[in-house]
Amino acid sequence: MELLEEVMERPPESIRSPADRLDRDVHDVHDDLNLLAEYDIIHFEEGGRAKKPYVPYDTVRLEFEFGLPRDEGSGSAASA
Repeated sequence: MELLEEVMERPPESIRSPADRLDRDVHDVHDDLNLLAEYDIIHFEEGGRAKKPYVPYDTVRLEFEFGLPRDEGSGSAASA
């Protein structure tokens, strides 16, 4: 989320820029940006050797659902 917000607020000239500003490894930021690109959230402008990430939207709405798988045979309700 922090990376997405950074790219939206200050579109960088390269992938290294947000990595430096967020004090993150450039390879990790590269991987995260590519994942966001797979979901069509981040886009890249090719300019020379640098890929410039940008978000072509004014707002981005993300919906997450987390949960652990439940084993049907072991419920958490107490038996009498």
